[in-house]
Amino acid sequence: MAEIDDVSAWLMGRTDEALAGLISERNLYGAPPRSMRQLAQQLLSEYRVVESIELLTLPEQQLLVAACSLATPLAQPRSAYYGHPALRTVSVPELLARVGADGPGERRDAALAMLDRHRSRLFLLPVGVPARPDQVGAAGWVYRMFHQVRHEPRSLDQALTSSYTMAEVLEIADRLGIGAATRTAAQRRIVDLLSDPAAVRALLAEAPEGAREIVDRLVTSRGVLGTYCFEADRGKYRFRAGGSGDPGTDWLAGRALLLPLAPERADVPREVMAAVAGVDHLRDPFDPEPPVPPGEPVPADRVHGQAQAAMSTAVGRIENLLAALAVAPAAIRKSGGLAVRETRRLAKVLSASEGETRLWIELCDAAGLLGVKATKQEAHLLPTPAYDRWLTWAPADRLAPVIAAWTRLADIPTWWPDNGETPVALADVDDRAAAGLRVAVLRVLDGLPRTDRECSGGLPIEELLRAAFWHRPLCFAEDAVERVTATMAEAELLGLVAHGALTPAGSAALRYAQACPGNDAEELTALGQVQRDLLPAPQDTARFQADLTVVVTGAPAPELAELLDSVAKRESDGHAVVWRIGPDSVRKALDAGADASQLLERLAAVAHGPLPQPLEYLVKDTARKHGTIKVVRSACCIRSDDEALITEISQHRSLRKLGLRRIAQTVVISAKPVAATLEALRVAGYAPALEAETGDTVVERAVQHRAPARQEPERGKKPGAALELARRLLKAG
Repeated sequence: MAEIDDVSAWLMGRTDEALAGLISERNLYGAPPRSMRQLAQQLLSEYRVVESIELLTLPEQQLLVAACSLATPLAQPRSAYYGHPALRTVSVPELLARVGADGPGERRDAALAMLDRHRSRLFLLPVGVPARPDQVGAAGWVYRMFHQVRHEPRSLDQALTSSYTMAEVLEIADRLGIGAATRTAAQRRIVDLLSDPAAVRALLAEAPEGAREIVDRLVTSRGVLGTYCFEADRGKYRFRAGGSGDPGTDWLAGRALLLPLAPERADVPREVMAAVAGVDHLRDPFDPEPPVPPGEPVPADRVHGQAQAAMSTAVGRIENLLAALAVAPAAIRKSGGLAVRETRRLAKVLSASEGETRLWIELCDAAGLLGVKATKQEAHLLPTPAYDRWLTWAPADRLAPVIAAWTRLADIPTWWPDNGETPVALADVDDRAAAGLRVAVLRVLDGLPRTDRECSGGLPIEELLRAAFWHRPLCFAEDAVERVTATMAEAELLGLVAHGALTPAGSAALRYAQACPGNDAEELTALGQVQRDLLPAPQDTARFQADLTVVVTGAPAPELAELLDSVAKRESDGHAVVWRIGPDSVRKALDAGADASQLLERLAAVAHGPLPQPLEYLVKDTARKHGTIKVVRSACCIRSDDEALITEISQHRSLRKLGLRRIAQTVVISAKPVAATLEALRVAGYAPALEAETGDTVVERAVQHRAPARQEPERGKKPGAALELARRLLKAG
C-alpha cells in the first residue's frame, strides 16, 4: 500500500498535460478512475503493467532488466518483491554504467531518453520526497517480471580483503613474483598486476593444462565454480593443505585468478574477466539502434499496382462473403466457432482457400459487420445492420474498418498452432502477442529505405524475424517463423505489403496500430484517405459484350454493382470485375419484380455504347416465357392457360416427387410447399411465376437475414478526453 500512496502523491504533483499524457499512453479509457489513488492502483496493477510492457522495444526491456537486477533489496526477498519501491532502488549512474552508456555520446542519450520514458510510464518510480534524480525504484510488478538472480563478479581488491588473512595475501604475492613485506603493499601489487589485461593474459599462457579452460568457462557463464581448494577459517579462507586434487584449480587459486566466495565455492574476479573477455562482457546487453536488414529494390509502381489489385480483390471477397451470409447464414457449433463445413461452403463461394476465408470471416466479425443470432436450439452467423450502411460506401471506404480491425485482432486467422487439428473460424482465440507481432513486422518494413521511384522489400524470413524481434521482443515465442510468415501473407491480401515492401496503406495501418485506442480517429481517417488515393474512383459504367459477359474495369460503384448483381452472376473480382448474364440470372431479376423493357433501359444507361443484340433477345425471350406457369401460393396449385403444358407437367417423370394431381384442365396441385414446387419446376426447365390468391404476380426477393444490431466499436475519443480526466482527478485530489 505504501507504493500506491507514494505514487498517488507523485501523480498529484504532475501538470495537467503530463498526467493526460500518462493516461493516454497507458490506455486507461476502458474504466476511467474516479480518484488519484484509483489511478495509481490501475497503473501499478499486474494487468496494466503486463499490457504496457508487451509494447516495449528490446533496448527498453534490456534497461528494465538491468535496473531490476541491480536493485538492492534492503530487507527479506518477499519485502523486496511486495514492499516499498525504496527496497528496489538503483543508482542511475550505476545503471548507465551497467549498460555501457556512462560515457558521452548517442548511446548515453538513448539510455537517458528510455529512462525518462520508464519514469513517465511509472515502470521506474521516484524515490524519496522530494524525488532524488540520481535514484529510481522498480515498480513491484516490473521487478517481479524482470528481476534476475545472477552472480555479480567482485573486484579483486574487495575479494582479497574479505576472503584472506595476511598470510594468504603474502603467499599469493610470492607466487606471482611480486613479494612484499606487508599485507597492504602485497595486496596493492597483486591488484596492480592483475588489473593489467596483458599481464593476466601472459600469466594464463603459462597455466597448466585445463586451467585456462576453467577460466574461459567461468568467464563465459559469469558463473561460480565448486571446488575444494579452500578451507574456511573463522570467517576467512586458507589454501587447503595438499590441494584440491585438481592441479589447474590450485594453480589459479594460488595466483588470485580464482578467489573463495563461499564454502566450496569460488569465482573469477572482475579484473580477470575484463582481461579475458573484454570490458563489454561485464555489462548488460543494450542495443539502442534497430537493425536495418538489407532489402531488395522494387519499383514503386509495381508495389502500388499489386497493392491496388489486392485491395480490389479484398473488397470483392468481403462483399461476396457478406452477401452469401445474408442469404444463407452459417451455423455456429455448440462448442463455439463456425462449423467447418460452413467455412468450406463459403470458401467455394469466394473461390478462395479455407485459410483466406477464415481471415475474411474473422475480420468482418471484428469490424462489426457480422454477428451471431442465437435461439434456444441453434445459432447462426450473419450480417449486422452495419452491413447495410457499409454497402452504401464507395469500395475504397469499405476496406478501412476491416484493415483497422486486422491491426488489433488478437489472432492470426491464417495460422493454426496444431497441425493435427482442423482450423476453426471464430474459435475465440486470445493471442495477445498477435497485434504486437504485426506492429513489429510493419515497423521493420517501414524502416527500409524507399524513394518515390523505388522501395525496399523481399527480406528473407530469418532477417525479418531478427529485425522484428527488436521492436517487440515479448511478442515472439514459439512458432515465430510460421507466425511471421502468416502475418506477411495476410498483409499482402489486404494490400498493406506488396513484393515484400510496405505500401502507403501499410504505413497508414502502422500509424493506426500504434495510436492509443481511445485517440485513433485521426489515424482511421488517414487510413481511409490512403485507400481512396490508391484505389481508382468507382466506375459507374460497364462494357456489355456479345458473349453476354459484362466487364467493369476497376471497382464498380455501389449502384452499378447492385444492378448487375440483380441480373447477372458475378464470375471474378480484381482489377476487372466480370459478370455473366444468362437465362437463370435474367429470370431471377424478373422474379424480383423487374420489367423487361425497364431492365433493358437501366442496363443501356450504364453501358459503354449500345447493348449487344444477343442480350436484348435474351431478356425479351425470357420475359415472354416468364409467368406462363402460375404457382398458387395458398394450396400450392400449378395452373396455366396452356392445357397442353399442364398435361406435360402432370406427366413429367422428374416432377413425380411433387405428388402432382390434375384437378382441372388448367390446374395441377402439388403435395410439396410453394418453394419446393417452384424449385423443382425450374430444375426441370420450366419458368414458373408465383401468383397470389388475388391473381396478382408475387414479386420474389431473396430473404436477407440480419443479426441483432451490436454496439459499434468506438472509433476514437474526443481529443481532449485525457486532459479532461486528468484535470478532474487533480481537482478531486
